[in-house]
Amino acid sequence: MNSGGIYIETYGCQMNLVDSEIVLSLLEERGYHRVEQPERAEIVLVNTCAVREHAEARAISNIARFARLKKQRAGLRVGVIGCLSRHAASELERKLPFLDWILGPDVYRKLPALLAEPPRDRPLVLTHAPADELYDDVLPARRDGINAWVTISRGCNNFCTYCVVPKARGPERNRPGDSIIREIERAVADGFVQVTLLGQNVNSYRHRELAFPDLLARAAEVEGVKRVRFLTSHPKDCSPELLRVIAEHETICPELHLPLQAGSDAVLKRMGRRYTAAKYRKLVETARAIVPELLLSTDIIVGFPGESDADFRETEALVRAISYDDAFVYRYSERPGTRAALKYEDDVPLAVKTARLMRINEIVRGSGVRRRRAQIGRRLPVLVEGASTRDPHESMGRTPAGHVVVISETRSAGEEVPVRLTALAGRTLRGEVLDSVAASVDNS
Repeated sequence: MNSGGIYIETYGCQMNLVDSEIVLSLLEERGYHRVEQPERAEIVLVNTCAVREHAEARAISNIARFARLKKQRAGLRVGVIGCLSRHAASELERKLPFLDWILGPDVYRKLPALLAEPPRDRPLVLTHAPADELYDDVLPARRDGINAWVTISRGCNNFCTYCVVPKARGPERNRPGDSIIREIERAVADGFVQVTLLGQNVNSYRHRELAFPDLLARAAEVEGVKRVRFLTSHPKDCSPELLRVIAEHETICPELHLPLQAGSDAVLKRMGRRYTAAKYRKLVETARAIVPELLLSTDIIVGFPGESDADFRETEALVRAISYDDAFVYRYSERPGTRAALKYEDDVPLAVKTARLMRINEIVRGSGVRRRRAQIGRRLPVLVEGASTRDPHESMGRTPAGHVVVISETRSAGEEVPVRLTALAGRTLRGEVLDSVAASVDNS
């Protein structure tokens, strides 16, 4: 058994965070242990994201800094894992020749054996593995906290024209439901009282006869679970049945991350999104009717090829009409190998993209503040996540819908306390803990 230190650096989405936990689990089983500084490690692994150009450039720049460390420390070995390894392996090999390994997301089981092999003169590139890899028997090595990320599927079948995920992570594969529930039960037994189900498109999940609404209901009924969340939904698969399951289960958080991407039908068609702006708006109306407490967030891409001023005004109008709680807004960046890169010219100037991004952010900031301000005066249970980042004598937590709340008391992580919301500071709500007499919650 090895006792070497593993330092792992993770970029990108929550799926990558879980993959890093899976890698650590596989290596800890062989006697390796996690360290917090690369200078103390024998093995350095960087888990990369390829979704956006900026993330790719940042990852390559940060990986390059380990070249000097490797020269200074005899025996140090460095590997790149994750989406970028599969999407741009040849570029990594050319730009970072000091690497020992370049490994795609489905080959992590090979890592323990690779660590035992002698060093090579060139990076070992392994990007593909069996198409059915799910790591279903690997329990992620989770850190402290209250939330357990639980992957229910890997890969994606949507093939949006701008997206590298189907190429980087392969086709959609769904885990058996019983295995997912067992992982949730183990996470709760280990002290994680909140569970977040993850997939590139969670609501397309189906394993045999088990569809996502059924899986979500089963997760909500696991003994000891206080809250269940999920990411990310595709509008084309977000059904009234799913919304009813959210409304019927107190432990399922009334929040929905529903990427819009654009409010122009012409742009949506070029993106390959398979819905219209009107269908999306109708879905939001249905969701808010079934789940009145709903916190709604979204993703938006501005400056997609061919996006005219008129197209952008349609997006702007729809974002204003929907009144989101939060949004992640991005400038379009061309990703090599995608249909958009092959078919369309990236013809929107950077200055125009930036101005559009700022405009959408301004609108969402306004709606987010208004929707948070409307929470003031309500009494809601807040699940404490830990100490406030600004004052260790205060605690930070979230309402069931996901609004961040700071309370002027020290409470333990994982504790759910009744709180009256009293004020809004920036985008953060403040509240006071209620005594047992006034602990009932207000669902108005």
